[in-house]
Amino acid sequence: TNEGKEEIKKYARKSKEEDDLQSKDEPPNSQMAIISQLIGQKDPESDDIAMRTGCTGCVCVIDEGNKKMYFANAGDSRVVLCKNGNAIPMSTDHKPELEEEKDRIYKADGWITDGRVKGNLNLTRGLGDLDYKQNKNLKPEEQIITSNPDILIEDFSNDVDFILIGCDGIWDCLTNQQACDFVKNRLNNKGKLSKIIEEMMDSICAKDLYNATGLGCDNMTCMIIIPKK
Repeated sequence: TNEGKEEIKKYARKSKEEDDLQSKDEPPNSQMAIISQLIGQKDPESDDIAMRTGCTGCVCVIDEGNKKMYFANAGDSRVVLCKNGNAIPMSTDHKPELEEEKDRIYKADGWITDGRVKGNLNLTRGLGDLDYKQNKNLKPEEQIITSNPDILIEDFSNDVDFILIGCDGIWDCLTNQQACDFVKNRLNNKGKLSKIIEEMMDSICAKDLYNATGLGCDNMTCMIIIPKK
């Protein structure tokens, strides 16, 4: 709401005034002075950062007692279950081209241009991005961008090799099966989990940013989960 925006701006201005007063009392080589030099002047639009930024959410919960695995996803991060070497998707990438997502966006008076929501976001669900969640006549799950997750439940069995959770930059470069094969081959050789992830990132990060056409240049975060058996 406009009131909320004004409140955020008011708080940001007050914080900046307090920072400026404190900086005057700091010696030239103090930690605060060094940080200020590195960061530089604040963007005037940064007051609205809560309205304009967001992230995806991808979660796995294992219930050992009931032998169940719960997967929840909002956004284009992805969780993949590797069973007997086979990659099984446990989430859907929430992208503007999906009919279900299109339907919600248009009903909420949004639009899609060049594969992006309002010409900006190339995903349709996520945490934050409050500017897309301002329609007071709609429920949270009906907003242009919603944080309402898809939830899948899977029985836990001894044929589960591992679970992969990764953000979209990884899946731009690897298929589900390619990622599972990469990890499983190294697990069979007793590879350390952190080293396996490091090797995966090294293999797909763009070597030449200028000619990569975007592949291998996006955010890349990955987690390997090996359940107790």
